[in-house]
Amino acid sequence: MSIESIEAARESRTIPSRTRRVAQVLAVLLILLALALTPPLLNVERLRHRIAASMSESLGRPVHIDSVTLHVLPMPGFTLTGVSVSEDEAFGSEPTIRANTVEATLRLSSLWRRQVEISRVKFVEPSLNLVRNAEGRWNLESLLMHAAGVDTAPTEQVKAGPAPRFPYIEATNGRVNLKLGMEKKAFSLTEADFALWLPTPAQWRVRLEAKPARTDTSLSDPGVVRLEGSLGRAAVMSEVPVELQASWHSAPLGEASKVLVGEDEGWRGMLTADVSLVGKLGAAAVKAKVTLNDLRRADFVPAKSLVLSAECTGTVDVATAVVTDPQCRLPIDAGSGNAEAVSAIADSVDLTSLQPVGLRVGTPGMNEDWVLDWARLFSQKIPAAEKVGGSLKGSLTFLSAEAGWQGLVEGTLPPLSAATGDDLTRAPTLVTAGPDGLVLQPVNLMGAGSPLMLSGSANGKGYSLTLVGLATEEDLEKLSGVLAPAGESLLKLKDEIFYREEGKAARVDVSCSRVWGGVESCQVNMVAEPKRGRR
Repeated sequence: MSIESIEAARESRTIPSRTRRVAQVLAVLLILLALALTPPLLNVERLRHRIAASMSESLGRPVHIDSVTLHVLPMPGFTLTGVSVSEDEAFGSEPTIRANTVEATLRLSSLWRRQVEISRVKFVEPSLNLVRNAEGRWNLESLLMHAAGVDTAPTEQVKAGPAPRFPYIEATNGRVNLKLGMEKKAFSLTEADFALWLPTPAQWRVRLEAKPARTDTSLSDPGVVRLEGSLGRAAVMSEVPVELQASWHSAPLGEASKVLVGEDEGWRGMLTADVSLVGKLGAAAVKAKVTLNDLRRADFVPAKSLVLSAECTGTVDVATAVVTDPQCRLPIDAGSGNAEAVSAIADSVDLTSLQPVGLRVGTPGMNEDWVLDWARLFSQKIPAAEKVGGSLKGSLTFLSAEAGWQGLVEGTLPPLSAATGDDLTRAPTLVTAGPDGLVLQPVNLMGAGSPLMLSGSANGKGYSLTLVGLATEEDLEKLSGVLAPAGESLLKLKDEIFYREEGKAARVDVSCSRVWGGVESCQVNMVAEPKRGRR
């Protein structure tokens, strides 16, 4: 056979092969075009009532849908617009869930069985109202219990079974509002991304990431809240098994205080909080750790900021939002191995109001150097001296809003003259608490020298201090560095107090007071002799 005939035979076989490939490509394109053009021509509006009825049956609440659109590409499914889930009348009239757009994707395998099974439901920018009524019940309880009673197969189950597979439910850029009784709170979660799926027949997995927000103030950087864990099935709400981990990270303290109380409380640093919940919803063990890094006041940058890390435990009833037997421990200078701590114990705490019942705060031995580090966060006048040593110990009990605190804290205070290097006896110090607030019992600042007695009180409105005794100008200057911020006001009265020869002791009787958030003022109560010109 000649070369020409061989080439002709090859060409005759190649042409049909190319033709078939082109025909196949054209067929696929025509099918895709038909799939893309057919849905608008179909009347899927008649499915709207059927889909709404199906969702209502699944949720146990009436569901309203404005319109339904069928789409085939990129995956077959429905686009629902104007979706709202009605609220139980016991919790109000505003919808529980509202979303302008919901995308539901079909399982392709279910179509071959002439069934409609949803594989994924996506809520776009939904709004969820979390409501607790006057009886202490939450509006999501009935939704959770209804879902627990529906027989569903795991989300990722490959083969279809008698029970429908639970869809993967997600929400993007959502909002969670909080309502207590008839009052909608200013607090909310925004930019929320949420996911819920069923890995096993008896367990749901949940994941949430959002930013805290308030409607009554502006927030620039509130940090990120994350939650992840599992919920099980049970016949009643209180028996639902739960294992959750939540966190609030990267929150500047100024912004965090806005979230918690609605205004900047004047603290700076970074907040990190981690909480775990394990057990049953009616009595779950809760553990929390809150760390404040680089803690300081906003007024100035101190030579040394503080790091605080408090650990709390208790038992929480999630339905009532009440923690019983809460206990918190604040280690002091844990980096140096110091086991001393401040502890707080209460009978219970209502998380919706953060009001403790039977609160008791105490310490077996609070390091005085740690107390001075705290004081230096409020004033630059307190010198960064060597370690003082000694400790404070005692306990305080919060009786009620009317009765206030009760108890005492006692310790020692280094005498004022010790700043010069003298080794003098430390003065015993006693702080008592009662209906009028905290009271500092008279303490001698001069040790064994001439008496210079300091006393005072503090309550929710402000504080007052009284200084009575004998002191020189040098003593007063030392005192101004220790007794900040009152010491600065004392220096302004120096010429009024001292009228004798320089270096001689003078009678001191001065009172200082300050309303919290205001300016401190001091006055001389009594001068023993008429003021004369200084020599």
